[in-house]
Amino acid sequence: MRETLSQWGLLPDWALPEDVERLGIGVHKVLLAGNDPVSEILKHLSVHRPDLIVIAAHHREGIDRWLHQDISKKIARSSHTSCLFVPHGVNGFVARKDGSIEMHKVVVPIASEPDAVAAIAQSWALASLLDCKSVTATLVHVGDDENVLRNFAIPDIDGWTWELVVEDGDPATQILKTADDRGADLIALTTQGHHGFLDALRGSTSDQIVQKASCPILAVPAEWHEK
Repeated sequence: MRETLSQWGLLPDWALPEDVERLGIGVHKVLLAGNDPVSEILKHLSVHRPDLIVIAAHHREGIDRWLHQDISKKIARSSHTSCLFVPHGVNGFVARKDGSIEMHKVVVPIASEPDAVAAIAQSWALASLLDCKSVTATLVHVGDDENVLRNFAIPDIDGWTWELVVEDGDPATQILKTADDRGADLIALTTQGHHGFLDALRGSTSDQIVQKASCPILAVPAEWHEK
């Protein structure tokens, strides 16, 4: 941590742990005992109740993904907390070299369920926290449900511009294609879990996006807006 902050010019090379704290950053390393990592991590999260969980995502598909159940997905699904997935090999919206931030293009899937409002609200909060004032948000609807398009109210957010894209086909495929075409810095989506055995095998739409995305994914549980 200190080495990275020093590289970004925020700390001198000889910085001490207390110098990190003066930046408003607290770092705590936690060693959890037990044979079930998911259970132990969830217990820890239930006590400390973080606002956001940041998880490195590893790409597995099909039977291999099913047999090697991804710990990160279990944590995300059971914690009922927003998760920021950073796929393996993806730099994300923070430059490793100097810490500069580029989060100006966001893709948000919209559907009848789950409601995209939670994903939009949290992506706006994240952009504001990172001082990204100018954002282009692309709303993607896959399908022909006219009620979704008719009833969705685009929020008025200062500095944000909106684009609506309607596609046919597989939702995950079309959402990923839109993100790649737009050079998205972030995909923000509301999650609702699996719908049956087939989804458990191939993954829900959100799982498939996490598996294949070329940018970070902010996954917000559907119940978030009720808190």
